[in-house]
Amino acid sequence: MGLIQKPSIKDYWSKKFKSKKTPWFSGMFSRNRFQLLLRCLHLVNNKNTPQRNSEFYDRSVWFKPVVEHANMVVKRYLTPKRELSIDESLIGTKARTVMTQYIPSKSSKFGINLWMLVESATGYIIHFLMYRGKRYDPIPNNETQGCKVVFKLLRSAGLLGKWFHVFCDNFFTSISLASRLYAENTYLTGTIRKNRHLSRLIKEANPNANQSVFARRGPLLCCAFRERPNRKVVRFVSTFLNGMHNQMKNQALAIIKIWVELI
Repeated sequence: MGLIQKPSIKDYWSKKFKSKKTPWFSGMFSRNRFQLLLRCLHLVNNKNTPQRNSEFYDRSVWFKPVVEHANMVVKRYLTPKRELSIDESLIGTKARTVMTQYIPSKSSKFGINLWMLVESATGYIIHFLMYRGKRYDPIPNNETQGCKVVFKLLRSAGLLGKWFHVFCDNFFTSISLASRLYAENTYLTGTIRKNRHLSRLIKEANPNANQSVFARRGPLLCCAFRERPNRKVVRFVSTFLNGMHNQMKNQALAIIKIWVELI
């Protein structure tokens, strides 16, 4: 049904129009049987789950076995290359649940939010986490949500401390995250918001088109650049570009510009 999309479930078994007919579904089992299975499908024992009034209540427990099984299976079929990417993905729904999020910038503004770790070259999902809301996924003191998500994804996938190169957008990126990841033997490159902790040189930089401003502190390299006239200044942080020759640094900057255009 993910590959062959139809307006309603009954249309998958429809024989009224030849153009709508898909015999594979009726060859598997009847429509009534499928709808009964869909209605009664249950993955956990209710007697073993905390009740709604319990402090240990977790709404995601009903589908947690599917998420854990999917994360286990996807790792069998691919050894990821060095470049990884972390971003969010919204599953559109208006279901009544505390996990439903409202993100105006998405095409489906209401939905369940997923944090996803993927291989940059192929887009293959390596690991994903469900965001359950502030009640069940609180942000630790002195830490951003983006920092918490990046570390949790890398640890869960077993890729932290192996010199992988992580790309992410300005929701996740911070100077603190870049420094902590580098201390854990992991590179980071990501765009960063102007209101985050930055040196004044980068924060107040206003370069002309095709010009860049760089600043470095230890393994951290910060950059502000404007790709074309009348475009906003883009700022990014990287621990991967440290120590490169100027020619290699310019090539890497060109790659980052293309990446910024894609996101």
